[in-house]
Amino acid sequence: MSLVYITHHDENIFGCENEFERAAGPKESVFVYKNPIVERAAKYARDLRERFNVEDKKLSVVLQNDGTRVLTEAKKSLHRTMGCAHTPIDPPCAFLRKNQGIKWRRENTHKCPKVPPMPPLPPAGSGGHKCTMAPNFIKRNKMCAKETIPCPPPPRYVDTPAGTRHNLLNSGLVPQFICRKDFGKVPVYLKKTKRMLADMNAVCAKEQARLLELCRGIKGFTQASVNLGGPPEMPGMRVMNQPERNEILEGLRLSLTDMTKQYQSMSLLIDSIAKRQRKSKLESDLRQVEQDILLIETTPIIYVSEY
Repeated sequence: MSLVYITHHDENIFGCENEFERAAGPKESVFVYKNPIVERAAKYARDLRERFNVEDKKLSVVLQNDGTRVLTEAKKSLHRTMGCAHTPIDPPCAFLRKNQGIKWRRENTHKCPKVPPMPPLPPAGSGGHKCTMAPNFIKRNKMCAKETIPCPPPPRYVDTPAGTRHNLLNSGLVPQFICRKDFGKVPVYLKKTKRMLADMNAVCAKEQARLLELCRGIKGFTQASVNLGGPPEMPGMRVMNQPERNEILEGLRLSLTDMTKQYQSMSLLIDSIAKRQRKSKLESDLRQVEQDILLIETTPIIYVSEY
């Protein structure tokens, strides 16, 4: 394996940095005021930079296997990589303190308009305007009470010999609101209600006409039968008569009484699944029987199949 010695090395990261610094020109110091801590930090950074520069200018000595030493111009430093160049770091004591950073201030372009100058003050001893208000609060309150205009009493009327007074306004004895535009006219909400009722009646009449047109083929279903309230005849069905209705209602009421008695005689402590199921079944049956009774009592016409 051959060993290559670099004797001439013109490119270096420090040289590139120096070229950029020379091209950019001299830099102004960030610190524009005298501070012992900042000066100490700047001195430390300056010494570090100078030491690095001296180290870069030194020539490297290479020790060969045969014991001879070769002096080269290669720049060689200990523990250095091709990363960032040496940047002076401020010591911990030079941290940014209060009121030392960059202060941004909004540009004030507002200009106040010119106003006429104030009148000159009266000369001393001339007296000037004297205060007419009394310094005494009691006297001042008396003067204000004398100059205050009293509030006129509201109009009233007396309707008994004993002198019972009532307010005249809103009593109906004096005409009010006669100058309003809607005085003596039907309110708007009543007009809307009448119009809504008329529209609903028209819709109902149209629906009745449509049902009459659909049921023309049914025997006995005419407009006269609808107006008289008689039930129309349906093919294969009959109308439930009153004795049959009473019999069904009596049976439903007996079943309701029996189930209510069973429900009330249940134990108060329901601690098993069977008891819960029995209670839920009784409640559903009671609800169904009540609905059936209500349906039969409120429905005047009930059709029953003849087959």
